[in-house]
Amino acid sequence: MKNYQLYAILLLTCVLSSCKTTAVLTETFESDVMGTLPVKDIPGSPAGDKITFETVLNPRLRITTSNNSAGQKALTFSQAPATGLNTHNQFLSFRGVSTDFTEPLWFSFIGTLSGSGSDLMVDIADGSAGLIARMYMTNSGDVKLERSLAGTPAELIGNITPGTIHTIVFSLDMNKKTYNLTIIKSVGNILVKDHSLLLGNPLAYANPANPQISFRFDENNYDTRKYVIESVSISRKKL
Repeated sequence: MKNYQLYAILLLTCVLSSCKTTAVLTETFESDVMGTLPVKDIPGSPAGDKITFETVLNPRLRITTSNNSAGQKALTFSQAPATGLNTHNQFLSFRGVSTDFTEPLWFSFIGTLSGSGSDLMVDIADGSAGLIARMYMTNSGDVKLERSLAGTPAELIGNITPGTIHTIVFSLDMNKKTYNLTIIKSVGNILVKDHSLLLGNPLAYANPANPQISFRFDENNYDTRKYVIESVSISRKKL
């Protein structure tokens, strides 16, 4: 089932644009040991993709059973009690191999957010200091996108009912200075087209880059709040 999910994501990206894709990161957690921390160096192809997180996040991360596929695995990222958290060390990041950032890229993940607690923040970035997109998933299930980093309110784009599995795909076109966002769920998919890059100027981003997806809860502790991540992938269309 997990391989089918990744195939479905790849099929979606090809439907959006005829393509020959190259994997930049592929993680399904099936090689990890149940009840442990995820292995940081992701096995398999491509060689060199990785998961990064500080040791202070260890209490919040565990390989668990899948919410969606019987007998398979997922990574649960929770708001369990953890000490030593600060502004900079709360990110769980999936970092792809070095690639050409001028070619179209797809950032994809499948997950389920449940429980009560803080917003889940999701960043799409170049693996350096270049932030492409920032999304929030709130306690009520509202999904919001940052329009800028100037302190303006984030834009409400839809809602994912808490406890609902969903597939999220950010498709980046650096040449157009935009990205599209597709959220697939059981009822009422969400689509945002031609959203501006947060930094605006494509020259502000590293190239080559290590494309990255990052997840973050704040330092508050909420026993029931968790995001179960089924799989994560980043792929590039070769022009």
